[in-house]
Amino acid sequence: MPETLCPKCGHSPIPAGAEACPACGEPFSFLPMYQRAQRQRVDKRREADVDMEQTVFGGNLTGEVTAHPGPIAAVFFVGAVAWFLRVGGVVGNLQEPLWAYGLVVLDLVLGVVLLLNLGPAQLLAQGGMLLQLGVAAVLARAAPLAPVHLAYVAHAAVALAMVVGEPSPVRRYAGLGLGSGVALLGVVFLAVGGSVGGGGARQRLVGRELGYSLELPDGWSRLTREQLAPHLSMPAGTLTGGGVGFGDAAHGRYGALWVDREGSAQEAAGCQQLLVAFGGAADSPPSSRPPPQALGGKGRVYALRTATGARGAFACGKLADGRWVGFAVVVAPPESASGETVFVAVGSGLALQ
Repeated sequence: MPETLCPKCGHSPIPAGAEACPACGEPFSFLPMYQRAQRQRVDKRREADVDMEQTVFGGNLTGEVTAHPGPIAAVFFVGAVAWFLRVGGVVGNLQEPLWAYGLVVLDLVLGVVLLLNLGPAQLLAQGGMLLQLGVAAVLARAAPLAPVHLAYVAHAAVALAMVVGEPSPVRRYAGLGLGSGVALLGVVFLAVGGSVGGGGARQRLVGRELGYSLELPDGWSRLTREQLAPHLSMPAGTLTGGGVGFGDAAHGRYGALWVDREGSAQEAAGCQQLLVAFGGAADSPPSSRPPPQALGGKGRVYALRTATGARGAFACGKLADGRWVGFAVVVAPPESASGETVFVAVGSGLALQ
Protein backbone atom coordinates (compact mmCIF):
# COMPACT_ATOMS: atom_id res chain seq x y z
CA MET A 1 0.00 0.00 0.00
CA PRO A 2 1.32 3.54 -0.80
CA GLU A 3 0.81 4.67 2.77
CA THR A 4 3.43 2.17 4.00
CA LEU A 5 6.19 3.12 1.53
CA CYS A 6 9.15 5.22 2.54
CA PRO A 7 8.99 8.32 0.34
CA LYS A 8 12.81 8.33 -0.01
CA CYS A 9 13.93 4.73 -0.46
CA GLY A 10 10.65 2.94 -1.11
CA HIS A 11 11.07 0.55 1.82
CA SER A 12 7.85 -1.29 2.72
CA PRO A 13 6.05 -2.01 4.94
CA ILE A 14 6.51 0.79 7.46
CA PRO A 15 5.61 -0.34 11.04
CA ALA A 16 2.65 1.45 12.60
CA GLY A 17 3.70 4.43 14.69
CA ALA A 18 7.23 4.61 13.24
CA GLU A 19 8.69 8.11 13.25
CA ALA A 20 11.49 7.30 10.69
CA CYS A 21 12.18 4.73 7.93
CA PRO A 22 13.78 1.60 9.41
CA ALA A 23 15.87 1.17 6.22
CA CYS A 24 17.27 4.59 5.42
CA GLY A 25 16.44 6.53 8.58
CA GLU A 26 14.42 9.22 6.75
CA PRO A 27 12.19 11.04 9.33
CA PHE A 28 8.45 11.29 8.68
CA SER A 29 7.74 14.41 10.69
CA PHE A 30 7.46 16.59 7.57
CA LEU A 31 4.58 14.47 6.17
CA PRO A 32 1.06 16.02 6.56
CA MET A 33 -0.47 12.60 7.31
CA TYR A 34 1.98 12.00 10.16
CA GLN A 35 1.33 15.45 11.62
CA ARG A 36 -2.45 14.89 11.52
CA ALA A 37 -2.17 11.55 13.35
CA GLN A 38 0.04 13.08 16.02
CA ARG A 39 -2.48 15.86 16.60
CA GLN A 40 -5.29 13.31 17.01
CA ARG A 41 -3.32 11.37 19.64
CA VAL A 42 -2.59 14.56 21.59
CA ASP A 43 -6.27 15.56 21.47
CA LYS A 44 -7.33 12.18 22.83
CA ARG A 45 -4.88 12.45 25.71
CA ARG A 46 -6.21 15.92 26.54
CA GLU A 47 -9.81 14.66 26.53
CA ALA A 48 -8.86 11.82 28.90
CA ASP A 49 -7.20 14.31 31.26
CA VAL A 50 -10.31 16.52 31.24
CA ASP A 51 -12.56 13.52 31.99
CA MET A 52 -10.36 12.55 34.93
CA GLU A 53 -10.46 16.11 36.32
CA GLN A 54 -14.25 16.10 36.06
CA THR A 55 -14.61 12.87 38.07
CA VAL A 56 -12.17 13.79 40.84
CA PHE A 57 -12.85 16.46 43.48
CA GLY A 58 -11.02 16.79 46.76
CA GLY A 59 -8.98 13.70 45.91
CA ASN A 60 -12.05 11.44 45.67
CA LEU A 61 -14.13 10.18 42.79
CA THR A 62 -17.44 11.99 42.37
CA GLY A 63 -20.92 10.86 41.43
CA GLU A 64 -24.20 12.71 41.13
CA VAL A 65 -24.42 13.02 44.92
CA THR A 66 -21.00 14.56 45.56
CA ALA A 67 -20.81 16.41 42.25
CA HIS A 68 -24.03 18.30 43.12
CA PRO A 69 -24.15 18.27 46.94
CA GLY A 70 -25.95 21.58 47.46
CA PRO A 71 -29.61 20.45 47.60
CA ILE A 72 -28.78 17.35 49.65
CA ALA A 73 -26.63 19.23 52.14
CA ALA A 74 -29.40 21.83 52.49
CA VAL A 75 -31.88 19.11 53.50
CA PHE A 76 -29.37 17.84 56.07
CA PHE A 77 -28.83 21.31 57.53
CA VAL A 78 -32.60 21.94 57.73
CA GLY A 79 -32.92 18.62 59.55
CA ALA A 80 -30.23 19.66 62.03
CA VAL A 81 -32.20 22.82 62.86
CA ALA A 82 -35.46 20.86 63.22
CA TRP A 83 -33.87 18.30 65.56
CA PHE A 84 -32.24 21.05 67.64
CA LEU A 85 -35.59 22.78 68.14
CA ARG A 86 -37.14 19.46 69.17
CA VAL A 87 -34.45 18.01 71.43
CA GLY A 88 -33.61 21.33 73.03
CA GLY A 89 -37.25 22.02 73.87
CA VAL A 90 -37.07 25.36 72.06
CA VAL A 91 -40.36 24.49 70.37
CA GLY A 92 -42.71 22.07 72.11
CA ASN A 93 -41.72 19.81 74.98
CA LEU A 94 -41.33 16.16 74.01
CA GLN A 95 -38.60 15.81 76.66
CA GLU A 96 -36.29 13.84 74.40
CA PRO A 97 -33.16 12.23 75.92
CA LEU A 98 -29.96 14.24 75.76
CA TRP A 99 -28.29 11.70 73.47
CA ALA A 100 -30.76 12.77 70.75
CA TYR A 101 -28.54 15.84 70.28
CA GLY A 102 -26.37 13.39 68.36
CA LEU A 103 -28.84 13.66 65.48
CA VAL A 104 -28.17 17.40 65.28
CA VAL A 105 -24.42 16.76 65.08
CA LEU A 106 -24.95 13.93 62.59
CA ASP A 107 -26.88 16.11 60.14
CA LEU A 108 -24.37 18.95 60.38
CA VAL A 109 -21.34 16.71 59.90
CA LEU A 110 -22.83 14.79 56.98
CA GLY A 111 -23.78 18.03 55.23
CA VAL A 112 -20.18 19.29 55.49
CA VAL A 113 -18.77 15.91 54.40
CA LEU A 114 -20.92 16.00 51.26
CA LEU A 115 -19.98 19.58 50.42
CA LEU A 116 -16.26 18.83 50.76
CA ASN A 117 -16.48 15.29 49.36
CA LEU A 118 -14.47 13.85 52.22
CA GLY A 119 -13.82 10.12 52.14
CA PRO A 120 -16.67 7.86 51.02
CA ALA A 121 -19.10 10.77 51.42
CA GLN A 122 -22.10 9.13 49.76
CA LEU A 123 -21.71 5.89 51.73
CA LEU A 124 -21.40 7.83 54.99
CA ALA A 125 -24.53 9.83 54.14
CA GLN A 126 -26.49 6.65 53.42
CA GLY A 127 -25.43 5.07 56.71
CA GLY A 128 -26.16 8.23 58.66
CA MET A 129 -29.66 8.59 57.24
CA LEU A 130 -30.44 4.93 57.92
CA LEU A 131 -29.38 5.50 61.52
CA GLN A 132 -31.48 8.68 61.79
CA LEU A 133 -34.49 6.91 60.31
CA GLY A 134 -34.19 4.16 62.92
CA VAL A 135 -33.72 6.59 65.82
CA ALA A 136 -36.69 8.71 64.70
CA ALA A 137 -38.83 5.55 64.65
CA VAL A 138 -37.64 4.54 68.14
CA LEU A 139 -38.42 7.99 69.55
CA ALA A 140 -41.92 7.69 68.03
CA ARG A 141 -42.75 4.36 69.68
CA ALA A 142 -45.06 5.93 72.28
CA ALA A 143 -47.20 7.58 69.59
CA PRO A 144 -46.14 6.20 66.18
CA LEU A 145 -48.98 7.89 64.28
CA ALA A 146 -48.48 11.33 65.81
CA PRO A 147 -48.00 13.89 63.00
CA VAL A 148 -44.83 15.29 64.57
CA HIS A 149 -43.18 11.86 64.55
CA LEU A 150 -44.38 11.08 61.04
CA ALA A 151 -42.87 14.36 59.83
CA TYR A 152 -39.44 13.63 61.33
CA VAL A 153 -39.44 10.06 60.02
CA ALA A 154 -40.45 11.36 56.58
CA HIS A 155 -37.56 13.85 56.61
CA ALA A 156 -35.05 11.06 57.25
CA ALA A 157 -36.64 8.92 54.52
CA VAL A 158 -36.47 11.75 51.96
CA ALA A 159 -32.85 12.51 52.84
CA LEU A 160 -32.00 8.82 52.44
CA ALA A 161 -33.69 8.70 49.02
CA MET A 162 -31.57 11.67 47.91
CA VAL A 163 -28.26 9.86 48.56
CA VAL A 164 -29.13 6.43 47.15
CA GLY A 165 -27.81 5.65 43.68
CA GLU A 166 -27.23 8.49 41.22
CA PRO A 167 -30.09 10.96 41.74
CA SER A 168 -31.24 12.96 38.74
CA PRO A 169 -31.72 16.75 38.95
CA VAL A 170 -35.47 16.14 39.30
CA ARG A 171 -34.95 13.85 42.30
CA ARG A 172 -32.46 16.25 43.90
CA TYR A 173 -34.67 19.32 43.71
CA ALA A 174 -37.88 17.44 44.49
CA GLY A 175 -36.12 16.06 47.57
CA LEU A 176 -34.99 19.56 48.53
CA GLY A 177 -38.56 20.84 48.50
CA LEU A 178 -40.10 17.77 50.13
CA GLY A 179 -37.39 17.32 52.77
CA SER A 180 -37.47 20.97 53.79
CA GLY A 181 -41.26 20.93 53.81
CA VAL A 182 -41.68 17.93 56.11
CA ALA A 183 -39.00 19.30 58.47
CA LEU A 184 -40.93 22.56 58.68
CA LEU A 185 -44.15 20.64 59.30
CA GLY A 186 -42.44 18.77 62.13
CA VAL A 187 -41.55 22.06 63.81
CA VAL A 188 -45.11 23.34 63.31
CA PHE A 189 -46.53 20.21 64.92
CA LEU A 190 -44.12 20.70 67.82
CA ALA A 191 -45.44 24.22 68.31
CA VAL A 192 -49.13 23.30 68.23
CA GLY A 193 -48.75 20.11 70.25
CA GLY A 194 -45.84 17.82 69.61
CA SER A 195 -47.57 14.55 70.39
CA VAL A 196 -50.98 15.05 68.88
CA GLY A 197 -52.30 11.65 68.04
CA GLY A 198 -53.21 10.33 64.64
CA GLY A 199 -56.74 11.72 64.80
CA GLY A 200 -55.48 15.20 65.59
CA ALA A 201 -57.82 15.70 68.61
CA ARG A 202 -56.02 14.04 71.53
CA GLN A 203 -52.61 14.91 72.81
CA ARG A 204 -50.19 12.55 74.51
CA LEU A 205 -47.50 13.89 76.82
CA VAL A 206 -44.46 11.65 77.09
CA GLY A 207 -41.51 11.93 79.47
CA ARG A 208 -39.13 9.11 78.61
CA GLU A 209 -36.43 9.97 81.14
CA LEU A 210 -38.95 10.15 83.98
CA GLY A 211 -41.00 7.23 82.68
CA TYR A 212 -44.49 8.64 82.18
CA SER A 213 -47.08 8.92 79.43
CA LEU A 214 -50.34 10.85 79.72
CA GLU A 215 -53.04 10.81 77.07
CA LEU A 216 -55.23 13.88 77.51
CA PRO A 217 -58.96 14.17 76.82
CA ASP A 218 -60.26 15.89 73.72
CA GLY A 219 -59.54 19.61 73.72
CA TRP A 220 -56.82 19.39 76.38
CA SER A 221 -53.23 20.35 75.61
CA ARG A 222 -49.91 20.97 77.26
CA LEU A 223 -49.72 24.20 79.31
CA THR A 224 -46.77 26.10 80.67
CA ARG A 225 -46.28 26.92 84.33
CA GLU A 226 -47.39 30.48 83.59
CA GLN A 227 -50.60 29.27 81.92
CA LEU A 228 -51.48 27.17 84.96
CA ALA A 229 -51.18 30.12 87.32
CA PRO A 230 -52.89 31.27 89.43
CA HIS A 231 -55.29 28.31 89.59
CA LEU A 232 -52.66 25.59 90.05
CA SER A 233 -48.98 25.51 90.98
CA MET A 234 -46.29 23.06 89.99
CA PRO A 235 -43.02 22.29 91.84
CA ALA A 236 -39.83 23.73 90.39
CA GLY A 237 -37.70 21.35 88.36
CA THR A 238 -34.72 19.67 90.00
CA LEU A 239 -31.86 17.46 88.90
CA THR A 240 -33.90 14.36 89.70
CA GLY A 241 -37.45 15.49 89.05
CA GLY A 242 -39.62 17.37 86.64
CA GLY A 243 -43.21 17.92 85.66
CA VAL A 244 -45.58 18.94 82.94
CA GLY A 245 -48.68 21.07 82.98
CA PHE A 246 -51.81 20.54 80.91
CA GLY A 247 -55.41 21.61 80.73
CA ASP A 248 -58.31 23.09 78.84
CA ALA A 249 -57.94 26.76 79.67
CA ALA A 250 -61.02 27.71 77.66
CA HIS A 251 -63.16 25.75 80.12
CA GLY A 252 -61.16 26.54 83.26
CA ARG A 253 -59.65 23.06 83.71
CA TYR A 254 -56.05 22.66 84.77
CA GLY A 255 -53.76 19.81 85.72
CA ALA A 256 -50.12 18.95 86.44
CA LEU A 257 -48.01 15.82 86.74
CA TRP A 258 -44.78 15.62 88.73
CA VAL A 259 -42.25 12.75 88.85
CA ASP A 260 -39.13 12.66 91.04
CA ARG A 261 -36.67 9.78 90.69
CA GLU A 262 -35.10 10.15 94.16
CA GLY A 263 -37.75 11.04 96.70
CA SER A 264 -36.55 10.12 100.19
CA ALA A 265 -39.28 11.19 102.59
CA GLN A 266 -41.90 8.91 104.12
CA GLU A 267 -45.00 8.58 101.97
CA ALA A 268 -47.39 10.56 104.15
CA ALA A 269 -44.95 13.44 104.73
CA GLY A 270 -43.80 13.41 101.12
CA CYS A 271 -47.38 13.60 99.84
CA GLN A 272 -48.15 16.51 102.15
CA GLN A 273 -45.12 18.39 100.84
CA LEU A 274 -46.14 17.79 97.24
CA LEU A 275 -49.70 18.84 98.01
CA VAL A 276 -48.49 22.20 99.30
CA ALA A 277 -46.21 22.59 96.27
CA PHE A 278 -49.26 22.13 94.03
CA GLY A 279 -51.04 24.97 95.83
CA GLY A 280 -53.12 22.96 98.30
CA ALA A 281 -53.40 23.32 102.07
CA ALA A 282 -51.16 21.15 104.25
CA ASP A 283 -54.16 20.07 106.36
CA SER A 284 -56.27 18.93 103.40
CA PRO A 285 -58.09 15.75 104.39
CA PRO A 286 -57.46 12.48 102.51
CA SER A 287 -60.20 11.37 100.14
CA SER A 288 -61.77 7.95 99.90
CA ARG A 289 -61.57 8.13 96.11
CA PRO A 290 -59.09 5.57 94.66
CA PRO A 291 -55.92 6.91 93.01
CA PRO A 292 -55.31 6.55 89.27
CA GLN A 293 -54.66 2.97 88.25
CA ALA A 294 -51.13 3.88 87.14
CA LEU A 295 -50.15 4.31 90.81
CA GLY A 296 -50.94 0.67 91.41
CA GLY A 297 -53.64 1.31 94.00
CA LYS A 298 -51.06 2.28 96.64
CA GLY A 299 -51.26 6.05 96.30
CA ARG A 300 -53.07 8.61 98.40
CA VAL A 301 -55.76 11.00 97.20
CA TYR A 302 -56.50 14.39 98.77
CA ALA A 303 -59.17 16.96 98.12
CA LEU A 304 -57.49 19.96 96.53
CA ARG A 305 -58.60 23.57 96.77
CA THR A 306 -56.28 26.35 95.67
CA ALA A 307 -56.17 30.03 96.64
CA THR A 308 -58.32 31.10 93.67
CA GLY A 309 -61.12 28.72 94.65
CA ALA A 310 -60.31 26.07 92.04
CA ARG A 311 -61.39 22.64 93.27
CA GLY A 312 -60.28 19.17 92.35
CA ALA A 313 -58.17 16.30 93.61
CA PHE A 314 -54.52 15.47 94.15
CA ALA A 315 -53.00 11.98 94.02
CA CYS A 316 -49.58 11.05 95.32
CA GLY A 317 -47.63 7.85 95.66
CA LYS A 318 -44.22 6.24 95.84
CA LEU A 319 -43.58 3.57 93.21
CA ALA A 320 -41.68 0.35 93.78
CA ASP A 321 -38.59 1.75 92.03
CA GLY A 322 -38.46 4.71 94.42
CA ARG A 323 -39.99 7.38 92.20
CA TRP A 324 -42.41 9.91 93.70
CA VAL A 325 -45.43 10.82 91.59
CA GLY A 326 -47.80 13.74 92.12
CA PHE A 327 -50.88 14.25 89.96
CA ALA A 328 -53.42 17.06 90.31
CA VAL A 329 -56.48 18.28 88.41
CA VAL A 330 -58.66 21.26 89.33
CA VAL A 331 -61.62 23.12 87.85
CA ALA A 332 -61.61 26.89 88.27
CA PRO A 333 -64.78 28.82 89.08
CA PRO A 334 -67.30 29.58 87.75
CA GLU A 335 -67.19 26.22 85.95
CA SER A 336 -69.81 23.87 87.32
CA ALA A 337 -68.07 20.59 86.46
CA SER A 338 -66.90 18.51 89.40
CA GLY A 339 -63.14 18.69 89.83
CA GLU A 340 -62.99 15.13 91.14
CA THR A 341 -64.93 13.83 88.15
CA VAL A 342 -62.53 15.53 85.77
CA PHE A 343 -59.64 14.20 87.89
CA VAL A 344 -60.83 10.62 87.29
CA ALA A 345 -61.27 11.18 83.54
CA VAL A 346 -57.78 12.62 83.09
CA GLY A 347 -56.14 10.12 85.44
CA SER A 348 -57.39 7.21 83.33
CA GLY A 349 -54.95 8.28 80.61
CA LEU A 350 -51.89 8.17 82.89
CA ALA A 351 -49.30 5.41 82.41
CA LEU A 352 -46.05 4.97 84.34
CA GLN A 353 -43.24 2.76 83.07
